[in-house]
Amino acid sequence: MKISSVDRFIEEMGLIAQEAGESRISGRIVGLLIVEDREFSLAQISERLGISRASVSTNARMLARRGVIRRTAHAGDRQDYYELSALPFADRLEEIAGQFARHARTIGNCLEGMRHENTAMTDRVKSVQSFFEQSSHILKGWANSLEHETASREDGQ
Repeated sequence: MKISSVDRFIEEMGLIAQEAGESRISGRIVGLLIVEDREFSLAQISERLGISRASVSTNARMLARRGVIRRTAHAGDRQDYYELSALPFADRLEEIAGQFARHARTIGNCLEGMRHENTAMTDRVKSVQSFFEQSSHILKGWANSLEHETASREDGQ
């Protein structure tokens, strides 16, 4: 049976998430919300992706906590609905940038005790710290650029 290009994209998003150490289901949920560009109830996501409501609920709550998707509600309807956040990729870049900045600070703290021990060792460790610092700055700049692009597009509409 041939898989549609949309379903393939959704599955690939799951594999990408899994490769990054996240759940495959969370990636599939994000993939679905990207291609459909509308909100879905937990039951609709469950049915469309062929996964249990419990798995959808667990993964949707985690994605919402991270700011990738957002929960919405309809008056008179007790179901939760989910849609893609406005800037999920910029938010993810900022999250990674924050992690890298913390890694750089941690390594910097380790460097304090090494400075007088071995110059070659200190230089190697300093290069790791520099990698994390520079990566953090690059990712923050990229996230800012995406935010400005989105704001410009919205202003032009």
